[in-house]
Amino acid sequence: MQPWLISVVLVTILTMTLLFLLSFDSLEPHGENASLEAICPTVPTSLPHCAPRYQEFGLNCNYLSESVEKEPYSAGRYYLGIANSFIKFPRTVKSISFIEDWTEGRQGPALQSWTKDGLTVHLEVSFQYQLKFDQLYTLWSTLGEDYEKTFVRMAIEQLSTSTTHHNAHFFFRNRTFVSMEMHRKLDGHFRQHAFAEVPFFQLRTVHLPDAFEDAIRETQVQEQHIQIARLEQETKKVTFATEVLKAKQAVQKLQNEADGEAEAILKKNDAYCEQYKLTQQLQVDGLESVVAKTSWGDSELLNYLSIRAVREHPSSNTMISL
Repeated sequence: MQPWLISVVLVTILTMTLLFLLSFDSLEPHGENASLEAICPTVPTSLPHCAPRYQEFGLNCNYLSESVEKEPYSAGRYYLGIANSFIKFPRTVKSISFIEDWTEGRQGPALQSWTKDGLTVHLEVSFQYQLKFDQLYTLWSTLGEDYEKTFVRMAIEQLSTSTTHHNAHFFFRNRTFVSMEMHRKLDGHFRQHAFAEVPFFQLRTVHLPDAFEDAIRETQVQEQHIQIARLEQETKKVTFATEVLKAKQAVQKLQNEADGEAEAILKKNDAYCEQYKLTQQLQVDGLESVVAKTSWGDSELLNYLSIRAVREHPSSNTMISL
């Protein structure tokens, strides 16, 4: 065989081998579990420590025909064919943040918008999105590979619009409700237009104009003073009510004592009257007996009573005119 023919055969074999090797692409699992998958590929879910944490999925792209398969691929190594490779997408949750600290490499500064009553508000927020596996082709065909820039613009638009639904006072007092409402609207918009979901959302800070925040703080101080005054008023009401109750009880006690004393005097008078009536009745009976036995007349009876009255009267208090 001619040497040039041998060289052509070798070059052809090497070229075919190279093309064959380049026809493979992989969506690799992440971390130490990737090597464990190679060790135990037949039981990836039977043992917890053998389950790989897949970080990527992708779409098969043919660069010769400039076409992309609609069916997405999960993690693994695949033979795609010549001039084929994966357009890779993250399977994990990714974060987007809008904060003032640029040293952390975030997507942008704090968002600036306006409240319903026209005050400027600065929001520091962050959220985490996750792409939907079954809508991966729609995402790529609609937003392209640089989809995250569109996500950022969507988030800015949705969050800025949400601030216009409430006044500044509502932001100051209902931050938790505002955060939940922003999360709900952002997640709904991403599901409908970004082919992703937003499982987590954080409203970090809400900066309102200094004059408004100062006024709110002053209002809170005054409200605390009002609350303290109300509590003191309630305490005094309780104290005065207690004093009134004690006075009523003292009056009732005096009334009971007076009623008891009046009742005792009345009973004493009734007893004295009964005793006096009995005494007089006995005297009448005695005088009737004397008159019956002596045949006295009225004059004799009066003389007897006069003598008896003088006799029974204390001598120290008696004066007789002769």
